Amino acid sequence: MNRQPSLFISHGSPMMAVEKSKTSVFLSRLGKQLTKPDAVVVFSAHFDLADNIVITAGKNPETIHDFYGFPEELYSIRYPAPGSPELATDIAERFIQAGLNPVLDEQRGWDHGLWIPLRLMFPEATIPVVQISINSRLGAQRNFDYGQLLAPLRDNNVLIIGSGGISHNLRELFNPQPTPNRKEMVQAFTDWVSQKLGSGDTQALLNYMDDAPYVLFNHPTQEHFLPLIAAMGSGKNGSAKKIHQDTEYDILAMDAYLFA
Repeated sequence: MNRQPSLFISHGSPMMAVEKSKTSVFLSRLGKQLTKPDAVVVFSAHFDLADNIVITAGKNPETIHDFYGFPEELYSIRYPAPGSPELATDIAERFIQAGLNPVLDEQRGWDHGLWIPLRLMFPEATIPVVQISINSRLGAQRNFDYGQLLAPLRDNNVLIIGSGGISHNLRELFNPQPTPNRKEMVQAFTDWVSQKLGSGDTQALLNYMDDAPYVLFNHPTQEHFLPLIAAMGSGKNGSAKKIHQDTEYDILAMDAYLFA
């Protein structure tokens, strides 16, 4: 049985679905470089719930276009990857054994934090996918714990992906008077993350809200960073290799990491 890695991917703007970029090229290549998984499990920034853990359990989930004001062509895109009710049930049981209360949702579809990167990585859309909600209200440790519960799946050829953004400040992106040192603040934060991931300093990353430089500038809200924490939880030893680096629009860092 193949052992899959755990990945963190920055999915960026929905325009990546229709525009070629360094990150879209990277994701297309990454899908070809990986051993084909039997299934993919995704923690997405756009599935952030305050209540119980929700696990997608439908056989044929729909494609959700959960964004506004973009070109019409984006809204016609479908990613018809199947779900896996069997894997969803397996995952739910792992959460139950840990004393948690997951909910299996047969109606939930694929949000753009899932389908945009997976459409580039696995365009054939034949690999079954299960999506698990994050909870930005519970903080880093709990989302790390979610990832840890799923780490054994990697030994069964299941690829685990956290899909978010190393930096994600949309208010600054549309700021008519850009913050003068915004590039430097993004660089300082992403360098800190890279150093801590490279050295396997899990505790520092779990304390990122207190320890990381310019954290609230890079993440005014936390939903785009916590998928990294979940992926790190699935990474077992906590250390990661940076496999992609780019910045779009000055401040959207698009870094990606692999936990072997």
